[in-house]
Amino acid sequence: MYRLVYTVNPGIEDISAREIEAELGGRVSYELMSGRVFHSIDKLYFPKIYMLRSINRAILYLWSGRIGRRWDDVLAIRSKLVEELEKISWYITPINTFAVTTERIGIHDFTSIDISRFIGDVVIEAVYRKTGVKPRVNLRTPEVIIHAYVRDDELVIGLSLTGSRSMHRRGYRVYDHPAALKPTLAYAMLWLSGTRDKDVIIDPMCGGGTIPIEAALIHEEAKIYCYDKDPEHIRGARYNAIAAGVINKVKFGVWDARRLHELRTSFDHIVLNPPYGIRFGDPYTIRRLYRDFLTSAYQALSSNSKLTMITTEYSFAFRFAEKIGFRIVESRTVKHGGLYPKIIVFVKD
Repeated sequence: MYRLVYTVNPGIEDISAREIEAELGGRVSYELMSGRVFHSIDKLYFPKIYMLRSINRAILYLWSGRIGRRWDDVLAIRSKLVEELEKISWYITPINTFAVTTERIGIHDFTSIDISRFIGDVVIEAVYRKTGVKPRVNLRTPEVIIHAYVRDDELVIGLSLTGSRSMHRRGYRVYDHPAALKPTLAYAMLWLSGTRDKDVIIDPMCGGGTIPIEAALIHEEAKIYCYDKDPEHIRGARYNAIAAGVINKVKFGVWDARRLHELRTSFDHIVLNPPYGIRFGDPYTIRRLYRDFLTSAYQALSSNSKLTMITTEYSFAFRFAEKIGFRIVESRTVKHGGLYPKIIVFVKD
């Protein structure tokens, strides 16, 4: 039995858990807003792990235990930890290199760097005991990455299965919009909206095109529109779509989202990441934009169709959307870029 830990954007753990269970089977568990999904499985399917669209990292569980909050407490478990990690010689040998990364949450009298060095020394000793040769550390381009997670007085150690880069960093991001949405959250928004093949999907404030590109990657036959009023963003979105291999599956255009109804197309799903007031600067300007956009979106949607958006301006969006006839079917807080916006799903009855 293999035990894995997946790191995800806090707030979408349930979506990631369902994707993991659907693609890989096994048993999953999670705590909402923890940023972690735990998975037990009989056999590892690496290709399927790499194809998961809602996770940031996949980590093979090696050891966990309580270490306290003082440095002396950490040092006290060294001998025990060396014995527990002798099995790491299956993955780290004298002929490959490794590095340790640490994420620490809580108040301690040690740093993340202290923990990384400590675990690095433990790994070297554990491998030396099994092989008689010390493995090499390479902090720049390691072949194996050990991930440590310290939360309060608990330490979890695992082996990274997805490399040093988070999987939310898709290779297609050639043009980087200044307020780009994480692709993992774009996937979650599409999942919450319930998009399907043959649906008509539009992002009318597409920026770098993350939402339409993710839609094109998961739907074979959906009709997908990527619009923005800024021609520079549309050019960038095209570059990203070319890099993602979906340029022929997305229609691009320069258009003002406040005139969406003038396109005379009936949409099944509007999914977007509009400007946030906290980033846009002027709350009056942002609310006027939301008012005009929501009014136009209501006219553009067919009956029983959905509007899904992520914003920190959710209180105003709630009030105005319900006033003009939308009904809220989903609202959840997520973490994105140090902020805690809500993903909201409205339906037009």
